[in-house]
Amino acid sequence: MWCWIRCLTDSIVFILGWFVLITVMMKIIFGPTRVQQLRDKVFAAVMNFIMKDSLRRSFESTKKELFSSLKAVKSAHLELQKKNALNILEVGVGTGTNLEYYPAGSRLLCVDPNAAFEKYFRRECEQKAAHLDPDIQFVTERGESMPSVADSSVDVVVITLVLCSVSHLDQMLREILRVLVPGGKFYFFEHIGDEPGTWRRRIQNALSDSGLWPLLFDGCVLNRDVEPVLTAVGFSAIEHHTVLVAENKARPRSSPSVVVSPVNPILYGVATK
Repeated sequence: MWCWIRCLTDSIVFILGWFVLITVMMKIIFGPTRVQQLRDKVFAAVMNFIMKDSLRRSFESTKKELFSSLKAVKSAHLELQKKNALNILEVGVGTGTNLEYYPAGSRLLCVDPNAAFEKYFRRECEQKAAHLDPDIQFVTERGESMPSVADSSVDVVVITLVLCSVSHLDQMLREILRVLVPGGKFYFFEHIGDEPGTWRRRIQNALSDSGLWPLLFDGCVLNRDVEPVLTAVGFSAIEHHTVLVAENKARPRSSPSVVVSPVNPILYGVATK
């Protein structure tokens, strides 16, 4: 047992050391700006590949459940009310995996810090956004500061698999509250740290605390506990559930955990401003 753990630890340290060395050398040779641009392009390409097939399908039924209530949300804008459409902001839009869930005629503004995602996002729009208002905007900004989005201007904010990599989680959630209209809805779908003491949590801790997983996946932290920050930031109401996506059924956080994937469990729900 201890031999296995020691081998795993040594492997993580070895891989991490080489990545750090290569990154430092590239920054010296090419400069930090060009290296970051290259990392952004590589990450966007990797995520586009990953989200095309099995991983996307594993989230599909839970997302359908989450977004099914969008049809009951009423826009604060009279013009959109008449069409049963919404003014939606998606933060960390990536390749655009949520387009199909949005009500017809809705306006969509997308914010993402990685400009390299836009070409994949636009391709997805060509296939799955014909039902939306054609003026879909993509803005390169971080979710912690969105100067392009006015106060109390959007009916719905959507974030999926983003909060794991945010540096200042409370600041980002306050920005979401700022841009939502009174009574507006925040839809979230995030992987979080499993219960302390479970094997999955130990794996999450090892991969995250070593720095290996954040280095490979653009700052993603596997063992982040989102719920306490979400509860404390100031939403008037929060409805949420926890699910293991492999089993595709909800379960209490206190129930036994099966090691399937470190990107588990999923916390999803709707918060109201």
